Formats: sequence, structure tokens, C-alpha cells
Amino acid sequence: MRLIRKSDTSLALALVAGAIIIFERPLRLLLDAADAVQRRYDIDLVPGLIILVSALGFHLYRKRAVARQAAQQAATDIINERLRSGELERLVAFGAALSAVNDLRGVRVVFSRFMPAFVRGREVWLLTRISDEWEAVVRQSPTDESRDQAALERAAVAAAEWPARDVARAEGIAIDDDLCFPLWMGDAAIGVVGVRIVPPFAASERRGIGAAVALVAGAVRNLQLLAQARETSLRDQQTGCFNRAYAVESLGTELQRAKRNGRPLSVLMFDIDRFKHTNDEHGHLAGDAIIAAVAGQCVQTLRASDIKCRWGGDEFLVILPDTPLAGAAHAGGSLTREVAALRLPTRSGVVAPTISVGVAVAEAGEEDPMALVARADEALYKAKNGGRNRFVVAAPIRAVS
Repeated sequence: MRLIRKSDTSLALALVAGAIIIFERPLRLLLDAADAVQRRYDIDLVPGLIILVSALGFHLYRKRAVARQAAQQAATDIINERLRSGELERLVAFGAALSAVNDLRGVRVVFSRFMPAFVRGREVWLLTRISDEWEAVVRQSPTDESRDQAALERAAVAAAEWPARDVARAEGIAIDDDLCFPLWMGDAAIGVVGVRIVPPFAASERRGIGAAVALVAGAVRNLQLLAQARETSLRDQQTGCFNRAYAVESLGTELQRAKRNGRPLSVLMFDIDRFKHTNDEHGHLAGDAIIAAVAGQCVQTLRASDIKCRWGGDEFLVILPDTPLAGAAHAGGSLTREVAALRLPTRSGVVAPTISVGVAVAEAGEEDPMALVARADEALYKAKNGGRNRFVVAAPIRAVS
């Protein structure tokens, strides 16, 4: 415990004055003895002692100042270590939470929960990019002020095109009022995290945000790779249409949805007329080209929301959500006409493919996807038996409860 502090200057002066008065006679005797020694031995004892005492005092003062500075530095190091430890704990928790998500909605929830601690409550946003389309995953602001999507996209595009990627990854890029961190996957930016740069960040804060953004980049990259892998496994490589397994799964899902909301659901089943004969006459390469062309025409003719599937060989199934009988018949007729207009050159001549189409509508409360497919398939064969290059609508049959 310190008895005298800096605020006690008057007390210290009084104590020094009192000590001088108390020890005045002993000090005088000491100085007289020192003077006698100087005269006897012809030396300068007092000046030397004064220099030595002064040097010792200065040395002790310097040691105390160095010790005080070291103590202050140690305290600062402890504070910084605690801050780094807290930031590391947040990063570990953030990474663990991101590793548990399986879609962008989960990323949004985790990002909104953890990211404010890294950005010190500033406005923050996350945009992801698929092809050239930007999607706002998170737009979080501590105020009611909200910027439009176009402004965020402009900042994201500038950040994605930034040449110094290592700098951008570590400390971000200042673009207008935002500090932007691109999310890299190989040579492409799959997203950008932006933070309001006012007030400015310290370098350590920027590095901390960069570390957090690296975790987000890994999570978004893994989700996109997973989605691509799943998409590849569900699609037929030759036509780009979904495969049979996905067709059955999707049709079951759509039947359940139609049952819940009472909306109509229809399907088209079609195949290419005399396809085996075309293969035998023009070769399998020509057959592959015909299948690809018919699938491409199906994509162009029908709606984007219609689910186009390759059932097997030259046979296709199309699921038409929210489509009644009249709409399904119109789609079947349009597809038949558009395919019949195709002309495909081959080595042995021009081929004009046609298709036969079966149309079926789901009954109210129907749940069995294969029963609906069977009715469409039966209508397809009626179209073939009726002369091909046409569509036939399956007769309605009340579903059995």
C-alpha cells in the first residue's frame, strides 16, 4: 500500500523539511568530517559523493520507469490476449454453427446471429451469386435505413472484380461506404459480404471480419457444390432433363401439394414415333441428336415451372403443376406441333421427328404417382394406335380412397 501519492505533494515537502530540521546537526557534523578528510588527503569527496548519489538516484528512477512501462505493457498484452481469446471463441462457435447448416436459409440465420459481434453492430449484408444473378441472403441494419438491391449489387460487382485478392480476403476492400469481402470459389467470386465502414475499422478489426468471412465463404461454397452435385445426380446428362427417380419423387410431392391446396395437377407422357426404325436407318448418333432436339423443344415450348423428366429411352414425362385439363391439353397439342416442325440433318438425310402424347389429370385426393403415370401412358399408346403425331387425353377415373 502506498502511503504517499502524486496528490500528496504538500505532505511530502513538509516531511522533507521536517527531516532536514531534525537531522540538521548530524548532517553538519557529517559535512565537517567530510571537509576535514578532503583537506587532510587533498581529495574532492563531497562533489564525488554528490555525483554518485545523483547517478544512483537516476538509475533507480530509470529502473522504476522501465518496470512501470513493462507492467503497463503486460496489462495491455493481457487485455489483447483476452480480446483475441474471445474473438477465437466466437470464430469457433461461428464455424461450428455454419457447419451444421444445409441450405442458404440456415446460413442466413447463423450469419444474422453471429456476424454483428464481429462488425460491432454496424450494418452488414451478404449477397451470393449464381451465374450472373445476385441474391440478397442477409441485409441487417441497426437502423431503419435500408439501401436498395441495385446499390448493394454495384458494390458486390466492384469487389468481385478486385485484382488484389489476397488483400481483399484478409482486410477487405473499401468501396464507397462499405468494406467488402468477396467469397472466392477457385477463380470466381460466389458472393460478397459488405459492412458499413463508418466509423472506420482498426486493422485488427478488419482482419477479424476477414476471418469470419472466410468461414462464411467455406459454408456457401460447400452448399453450392452440394447443390451442384445433387443437381448432376438428378439430371439426365444427354438431355438435361430430370431423371426417372426424381420424376417419381417430384410427382409424389406435387400430388400431396395438390391434395392440400385443392389446385389441379396434370402430366404429359410422350415418346418419339418410330424411334427404333430411325435408329436403324440413320444410326445411333442421329438417334441421340433427335432425343436431344426433342428435349430442347420441350424446354422451349413448355413453362419454366413445368418439370421435364426423361422416363427412359425415348420416353419423357412432364409434370404440370397448377394445370387443369384444358391447360394440359393445350400443352400437349403445342408440344406435338412444335416437335413436328423440327428438321434435323443427318448423314443419310433430313429427319422430321414426331411424338405421341398422353395427357392425364390427377383426381381429387389422388396420392399414387404411378397410377397417374399409368393413365398417361395408356393415353400415349392410344395416340400411337390412332396414327401417331397426336395427343390423347386419358378418361377421368375417380381415385379410390
